[in-house]
Amino acid sequence: MNKQFININGQNIPVNHQQFRLVLEPNPTVTDYGFSLQYVEELVYAMVMKPDSDAMRDPENLNNLGIIFENGLGVERNMDLAIAMYERAIIFDDDLARSNLADIYRKGTNGVPVNLPKAFSLYLSCGLPYAHYRVGEFFEKGWAVPQDLNQAKTYYRMAYLEGHHLAQKRLQTWNFLQ
Repeated sequence: MNKQFININGQNIPVNHQQFRLVLEPNPTVTDYGFSLQYVEELVYAMVMKPDSDAMRDPENLNNLGIIFENGLGVERNMDLAIAMYERAIIFDDDLARSNLADIYRKGTNGVPVNLPKAFSLYLSCGLPYAHYRVGEFFEKGWAVPQDLNQAKTYYRMAYLEGHHLAQKRLQTWNFLQ
């Protein structure tokens, strides 16, 4: 993993510049994620028939299985399997899986109950710029944590300096750089 830690105001904050494909389509397809149907079939086969294989110890594959089951890409949507695959990828310290699972709990995706404390914990341990933005949002709005505008500024600033588009947009309505 590419994760490192930086110390800001006595806090060790994870930082990870792992690349990923952002998909904003409301009904994404296999190809929106850069997958082929053959890749999906091979991953699902490995999950069912070869659960102890190297493929099922690869955090990228596990995260991708989470995406596949969360979105019903070439398979029937199954949130229990999606969550299980994300959790398994997190065991291997995969920040994309952390962020994907946090999003499920923040939004209550596909019938999964909203769980803001769990979402916050996942974002907080994730080093992606997107997660830094979300931690700032939690602190700003007091979701699952006491409202703390100084902490919100810290995390928004990090996301902004990392080039995250939501932090750049947020700066238009709140100057958290001062």
